[in-house]
Amino acid sequence: MNKINEYLGGRVLNTTSLNNEDLNELQTLGGKLCDATFRKDNKLFCRRCLMGIKKLPIDFQYCRHCINLGKIQVDDKLIITPTDISYPAQNQYLQWNGQLTANQRKGVRELLIAFQNKQDHLVWAVTGAGKTEMIFPLIEQVLIAGQRVAMCSPRVDVCIELFPRIQAVFPNTSVGLFHGKSAEKYHLTQIAIMTVHQLIRFEQGFDVLIIDEVDSYPLAGNEMLHKAIYKAKKTDGMIVYLSATPPKELLQDVRQEKITLSKLYQRFHGHPLPEPQCHLLFKKINFLGINPQLRYKINQMIHNKQRFMLFFPQIPIMKSFAKQLKKLYPTLTFVDVSSKDKQRLEKVQQFRDQKVQAILTTTILERGVTFKKITVIVLEAQAKEFTKTTLIQIAGRAGRGKDSYDDEVHFYYQYYTEQIRLACREIKYLNWQAKK
Repeated sequence: MNKINEYLGGRVLNTTSLNNEDLNELQTLGGKLCDATFRKDNKLFCRRCLMGIKKLPIDFQYCRHCINLGKIQVDDKLIITPTDISYPAQNQYLQWNGQLTANQRKGVRELLIAFQNKQDHLVWAVTGAGKTEMIFPLIEQVLIAGQRVAMCSPRVDVCIELFPRIQAVFPNTSVGLFHGKSAEKYHLTQIAIMTVHQLIRFEQGFDVLIIDEVDSYPLAGNEMLHKAIYKAKKTDGMIVYLSATPPKELLQDVRQEKITLSKLYQRFHGHPLPEPQCHLLFKKINFLGINPQLRYKINQMIHNKQRFMLFFPQIPIMKSFAKQLKKLYPTLTFVDVSSKDKQRLEKVQQFRDQKVQAILTTTILERGVTFKKITVIVLEAQAKEFTKTTLIQIAGRAGRGKDSYDDEVHFYYQYYTEQIRLACREIKYLNWQAKK
């Protein structure tokens, strides 16, 4: 592969990272040299991440906001690499034999109208509605137009799960997977699947940006990442937001007609969302090792060979419970994962491949992962980490398969909170809307 391919596509590169030969070639191809910083309202900003640079008590001033992507000093020069790329034409781009539901087809029509009008669009769909399948026709139109698309999520796990699905339905199109833990080096592809953080490295690099889980940490409320989204889009490009629980700001944009909207209240298989069963625990979850109420449920699942997910608010609580689980159920196969677990992706794959019966997790797996035929259990559901949105997303892990639409969801708590009440109420409301 020509090394220059590792730089093309609207990349924001520090010239200090390039040799003279590559720098000259990029300029010849149309790359634009610029200062690493710019001034606005008498304040200094970083050209790569667009965040303000505060003066440090050192000789060499640099941007601290995007330093994880490589240090940029205020007197550095950047090059914005060319984005006018010709991609090979194909007779058939999308190769998918699936069928969309009537609701999905309606959403697709609205998406394609927004694409034609170069209008930003929100797809507000319940968990398991088939948002990914809905965007296949949109991606197909982007490719037919000879344009470039990026599919982004705040979470690595989501990107990794999405990558093979997109590769399978667009087998003759170049698809890349890029994130901070990726072994794959960046190279120019017509479809890029990446974490939102990677967009900081781009300026006007994409005709269409598809942002999944827009309400999820670390994207929610992160000014730098939201600026990166707008910066990475071409001037006449389009942003598609996908969410089961969209933030208030996006819904306000819909009301003000800044963006258009598609709503899907029903899952692709037509069955309702599993409604949580609520259980009051009179003692803590670690009472007598594991609370007898929980032991009754765990015994039942082990006896029935039922696969299950246990959600915890904090890592120490999960680790302590895992020790008791191992002690009391030595034959039970399980893994535990969190954001600090370096083997997280491998462990999640083990559960997906049914090599273990259970997975213990924090809120890191609240969204973006799909498992079939599972029971979902939230422990300490009253904890502050379990917001209404989080509980809805966790409940959405269940019932995602046609043959397992009635998976169970259980909330165990020591006292009933407003967040639990609101989550249960919204799930019931969504199911009611789907029946109308």
